[in-house]
Amino acid sequence: MRKFSLIIAVLFISTINFVNAQLQVLRDQGSGAPVAVDPFPDVKGSPYWKEFDLGKVIFSDRDTAENLDIAFNAFNHTLVYKDGRELMAYVPGKINGFILNASSAPQFYRSGYDIPGVGKNRFVEVLVDGDYTLVNHKFKRMIDDPGAAYGSQRAKVFSNVEDLIVFKDGESFLWKPKKKSLVGFFGSDGYSKINEFAATYNLDLKDPTDVRRVIMFLNSEK
Repeated sequence: MRKFSLIIAVLFISTINFVNAQLQVLRDQGSGAPVAVDPFPDVKGSPYWKEFDLGKVIFSDRDTAENLDIAFNAFNHTLVYKDGRELMAYVPGKINGFILNASSAPQFYRSGYDIPGVGKNRFVEVLVDGDYTLVNHKFKRMIDDPGAAYGSQRAKVFSNVEDLIVFKDGESFLWKPKKKSLVGFFGSDGYSKINEFAATYNLDLKDPTDVRRVIMFLNSEK
């Protein structure tokens, strides 16, 4: 029994040391800015794309902090992590990226892409990385609550928005599944390949999963 208890104690101490080591990586790279727990108490919904879960914060190819409780604030475009009872945030440029849901369904986010009409100060989910790179620019807007009772005080709600963007040789294309738009970026041959591939596999060119398949197909053709 004592041996079993000793093993549990060692595992517990090892876990605490590992978590502390990961937080130390964050501090060594420069602490994020403190943020309020709930800065919008009167707004329905959440500014976070998904709630806090274990993930990774990527500072460089060498430095990655793992198994941290993080969430993506898609309203103010920051990566938020829990440091004890405090919430700390990193803006694009301070870190290379992060991975949400690292142990189950990893979602890789990176900064530095020049988003049309916005610039590089955004984290985007990388869906395909190659000659053609596909990213999902996820963000939230604060809008009037369409479900608010008529005549009541105007309430606000967070609304999700997603823009698919393709990058190739320094050029960007806000994905629009219209012939004119596709020909303008991919050329006539590229459009024919996309159209034929989508028809063969019955793809919906408005669906991010199917668009990802299309971009992966184009990269495989190179």
